[in-house]
Amino acid sequence: MPSLVPIWFDIDGTILHTRAGRGAFQKALRDTYGWQDSFESVVFAGNTDLQVLMDLSRVHAGDEKAGLKDCRRLFDCMADHLDAGLAENPPELVPGATELIGRLAENPHVLLGLVTGNARDCAFIKLKHVDLDVHFSEGGFGDQHADRNELARLAKSQLAAKHVDLAQGWIIGDTPRDIEAAKHIGARCLGVSCHFSPAELREAGADEVVEDLTPTDGVLNLLLGEFHRPDG
Repeated sequence: MPSLVPIWFDIDGTILHTRAGRGAFQKALRDTYGWQDSFESVVFAGNTDLQVLMDLSRVHAGDEKAGLKDCRRLFDCMADHLDAGLAENPPELVPGATELIGRLAENPHVLLGLVTGNARDCAFIKLKHVDLDVHFSEGGFGDQHADRNELARLAKSQLAAKHVDLAQGWIIGDTPRDIEAAKHIGARCLGVSCHFSPAELREAGADEVVEDLTPTDGVLNLLLGEFHRPDG
């Protein structure tokens, strides 16, 4: 077992659920480009915000790169709409998320991070509304690259600079794309069965699968083994 265990989380469907993300993206798309879209053909689960923008750019402008020159303005606008939307409709936590992340943050053997399809500001806004943003600082974010595998690679590179190997830890996510990203860099993956069944996550290659993040001691034991010391 390494001296530091990196444990890097996806957000949506893994830590929390929101009802404001889609609307924030739609409003930002309208405000930035003047594009109206129902998002009926958009797949968000496991996707990146940058890839969604490129898909929409192909539909509305005939070129997937058409929206990239203003993507920073789009993501800033989306963050503002998201913050306002979550103030009215707060996120719903995945059972056990607060307890698990709090315990991991207290463990000196754990290095927490994020690998998420959310743009960076949007990721931290979502976590702020459930008081979990203070536990995270680094990661791979959905405005850095369209390919989720590349976000995992970026995360691994950040850790390599600290002489920590993400392949010695875990990526926790709820979709086959999270699992693919973990395997892309040689990390283990804990699948959370939210959008996909346990069988689908196992078939995609998840090393372990849970229904949610409870019971806390059970998940900690799975992730940390000898480094987990149960309360009491």
